Amino acid sequence: MGFSLEWEYAVFVQDGLKDKPIKGPRDALRYLRDDIPYQTGRPYRSAVADCNRALRFRCDADDARNSFVAAYADYRVKIGH
Repeated sequence: MGFSLEWEYAVFVQDGLKDKPIKGPRDALRYLRDDIPYQTGRPYRSAVADCNRALRFRCDADDARNSFVAAYADYRVKIGH
């Protein structure tokens, strides 16, 4: 398992008044599980699956990053931001 796997460029998400860095698939899975109340939809499911696969070295980490960005964007649309 690639628990220490990190992306070349972190994804920054809004966390209250500050931005929070999501540095890799493990951080992304935690964020998706703990911080997104709308755990539905294709982007969310794809991000979870891709991040899990990236941690198992079964897909490219950048693909997981792209899926996470799409899930985060979908979440922001759902909450109206």
